[in-house]
Amino acid sequence: MNLTQRRKEFLYKIVNLFRQTGLPVHYATVAQALGVSKWTAYDILKELEKGDFLRREYTLSRSEKAPGRSMVVFRPTEKALKLLPPQEAKSKNLEDWSTARGKLLSLVDNMKNLNPQKIKEELLEEMSRIELPVVFSAYTIALLITHIHEINSRGMAALKHILELAPKPELVLSLFAGSAIGTMLKSMKDAVNSKILSCIRRFEDHISECDNQERRILASFLTEALQRSR
Repeated sequence: MNLTQRRKEFLYKIVNLFRQTGLPVHYATVAQALGVSKWTAYDILKELEKGDFLRREYTLSRSEKAPGRSMVVFRPTEKALKLLPPQEAKSKNLEDWSTARGKLLSLVDNMKNLNPQKIKEELLEEMSRIELPVVFSAYTIALLITHIHEINSRGMAALKHILELAPKPELVLSLFAGSAIGTMLKSMKDAVNSKILSCIRRFEDHISECDNQERRILASFLTEALQRSR
């Protein structure tokens, strides 16, 4: 079975939830944690079950609406647990995020002294090797800030103001991505712009699938990066 990035995100989430409680996890809990529909979560967990990463179990519901009724839950197998050692994986993810954040904010600080086209090409090349969704998303934010700054540096102030009005992190991130797409409508066939659009699509997928904490982290990073861009 091909363990795609999307399947990995669901698998890592259910493994973390299992480790927090020691109990098998209902698909609705995974759906809520990732911000997707419960049917989407159920379908992907079934795919992971076929790959021997999860084992299906049945437990009695304690809900008032369906007392005593059995419901489907999933437990990670040994194969799944070996993929994500608890402390090692958490430590590496934090290290990767910290390194990427520092590097990208430094780039934004020095944007005026750098060649924007070269920055975009280097970021795109590095992004082709990034797997961690939150790091890829941060790279996308830096890429789009570079792009917007290159074509309309005066528009950055207006963009900051618009984003300040958004009430939720996911809306802030979506508005930002939408603003960047709007700047590329006249040059969709440009090779670099085409790659940027592909990154935006993957970025939007990550935003729809990540949990609220990750959205807040990315929205905070976006706010800081915009404040430091000149």
